[in-house]
Amino acid sequence: MQNPQVIQTIIEGLRAQSKYCAIVVRNAMEDFHSKNLTDEQMKGLDPIIRNAIYTALYTFEFYKNSETAKKYMDYHSSMIPEYWEEPELLIKSDL
Repeated sequence: MQNPQVIQTIIEGLRAQSKYCAIVVRNAMEDFHSKNLTDEQMKGLDPIIRNAIYTALYTFEFYKNSETAKKYMDYHSSMIPEYWEEPELLIKSDL
C-alpha cells in the first residue's frame, strides 16, 4: 500500500487537474450554453462535469491498485461507442 501522504498529494493533483479540465469543457460549451441552457441549468451541470472528470482521472491513476477503480473504468470504457470520432484539439498544436 502506498504512503497516505503520497496518496493525498496525488489526490490533490487530480483535483487541480479536474478543475482545469472542467473549465476547458465549460468554456468549450459556452456557445451551446448561451443558445440552449439557462445559467441555472449550467450551474447544475458544472459540478456534474467536474465530478465526472475527477472520477475519470482518479480511476486512471488508481486503476492498478483499486478493484473499485478498475471495475468503474472497465465498465465505462466498454460503453464508448464505436461511431465516436477521435478527439480533436481545440488549439493548434506546436508539437
